Amino acid sequence: MKKTSLFIALLLTVSAIAFAQENKNVWMPHGYQGFLEMNSGFQVANDGYSTTGVSTTHGFYFNGHTYVGIGMGLDFCDIYGDNSSDVIIPFFANVNYLFLNNKNISPVVKMRLGSYVGDYHGTYGDLGFGVRFGSRRDFAVTVMVTGTFYSKLKNPEYYYYGEEVPAENREHNISTVSLRFGIEW
Repeated sequence: MKKTSLFIALLLTVSAIAFAQENKNVWMPHGYQGFLEMNSGFQVANDGYSTTGVSTTHGFYFNGHTYVGIGMGLDFCDIYGDNSSDVIIPFFANVNYLFLNNKNISPVVKMRLGSYVGDYHGTYGDLGFGVRFGSRRDFAVTVMVTGTFYSKLKNPEYYYYGEEVPAENREHNISTVSLRFGIEW
């Protein structure tokens, strides 16, 4: 999975650079924009179990720098370390800030706040820092490092391989650090 993620990152970076021209030809973001993103990471406090996910966000750029939108995702988390995928569906409000909107390459900050449902439910938050590779057309590629917060998962009564789990082991922190690749159109 890591080799695949690295290959995709390299491919997206090379594609963005190939589209890039002189700064005067960079498309300035405005109005409606959509994002499609894929992330791959690991859970910080849960023995480094893996997570993968996809998300989409739709909204508007204001003043060429600030983007506000709403979105949803689909995250697959290995909570118990047994190579099973628990599904978490976050719904969120999204705010991006693009520092250099008239340049081919620009730093970007992204923040998401919302909640998640699925196999579990709770509060969701996400903060990411990265680089946006713009093009002459209404298209860009983004590579980011993100930290994602999920409120602790609580299972009041559950069994693991037929045995009841003690109360102190019924909470799981699945907050993650991940690498996120995205396209913007």
